[in-house]
Amino acid sequence: MDALPFILKTALIGLVTGLVVGFLSKKVSKLIIFFALLIVVVLQIAAYKGFIDIDWLSWKDTAVDVVKNTVKNANVSTDSIKDIFMKNVPFSIAAIIGFIFGFKKG
Repeated sequence: MDALPFILKTALIGLVTGLVVGFLSKKVSKLIIFFALLIVVVLQIAAYKGFIDIDWLSWKDTAVDVVKNTVKNANVSTDSIKDIFMKNVPFSIAAIIGFIFGFKKG
């Protein structure tokens, strides 16, 4: 019976942490997307008016190279992630559920 209060406290901390992280993730991602699109629109308007000249094909080539290098150089060990998850099962499950609800509310 001594383990039950610990499991409940851990799950509650995970749930609250997940809610906060999910909520903030959605808010921050909305801001990043808004400003990224605003920059693209401003650049496109400036290009249309003739203030600047943008070579979109070179941007595409650069983006493709960056993605290829990132995928090629990514070394993420799933064993360590699995170990952390398995050692903190109540926290992990509650944090995932909290993240989902927080992301929906954000």
